[in-house]
Amino acid sequence: MPQELLSRADGEVHRLTINRPARRNALVPEVARAIADALDEVEETGVAELVILRGAGGHFSAGLDLHWLRSLGDAPPVAELQRGLADFQAAILAVVRCPVPVLAVVEGTAAGFGLDLALACDLRLATASATFTSAFARMGLVPDGGSTFTLPRLVGIGPALRILLAGETIGAIRAQAMGLVDEVVDDPVVEAELTALAGRLTAGATASVRAIKRLVRAQEMGALEQVLATEGAAQLQALQAEEFRRRLDGFAARVAARAERQ
Repeated sequence: MPQELLSRADGEVHRLTINRPARRNALVPEVARAIADALDEVEETGVAELVILRGAGGHFSAGLDLHWLRSLGDAPPVAELQRGLADFQAAILAVVRCPVPVLAVVEGTAAGFGLDLALACDLRLATASATFTSAFARMGLVPDGGSTFTLPRLVGIGPALRILLAGETIGAIRAQAMGLVDEVVDDPVVEAELTALAGRLTAGATASVRAIKRLVRAQEMGALEQVLATEGAAQLQALQAEEFRRRLDGFAARVAARAERQ
């Protein structure tokens, strides 16, 4: 388990923390695969009643680490892109397959694949300062973590298209009103509220809780797998397009300019 993902059993709760705070918990394939492996281990051990997924340092996840993409060069090998995509999508599928509820605690930024990951979870608790944005279209990309499927199911087709197409940043209160998150709490009391919620979620009979999650989510598993395959094919094309390379270069230039000003 890389130190960039912290995995800890805490009684009935298993805590997974993305630990890349210097990058706002932006993900690379290794960390996404580690999330999938950790969730599979939760299933194998059969001890946890709840998984809490969050990010370190005040952010959930800024999505794909674009610096990783740039490290692959101007013409990334398709096989490398396919492997990376498989690792990212494995995390999404593992969340849905996990036999116990997975609760996303969203603080700060949830963007791009970070938003996709939060949407895949069974429940979402957000702090008042949390923000949500798709960001794929702004980079010349498409969602690849299932949000073309999960987001319309939560907020409806029109609002989902607006989020995905316009790349607007949604605040926590608006996100709750839309149905994107289940609960919003003030930042200073998030730990107390999380403890209380975890207590309620682990109070039910183990067999009942697992059966309920299985019954609710089994209906969407096949459809989600198909959507991920379709999204993945579209994303591979987008990643190799000139438009994305141009926008990626622009992103790198903006990051360099900010670093110089600091």
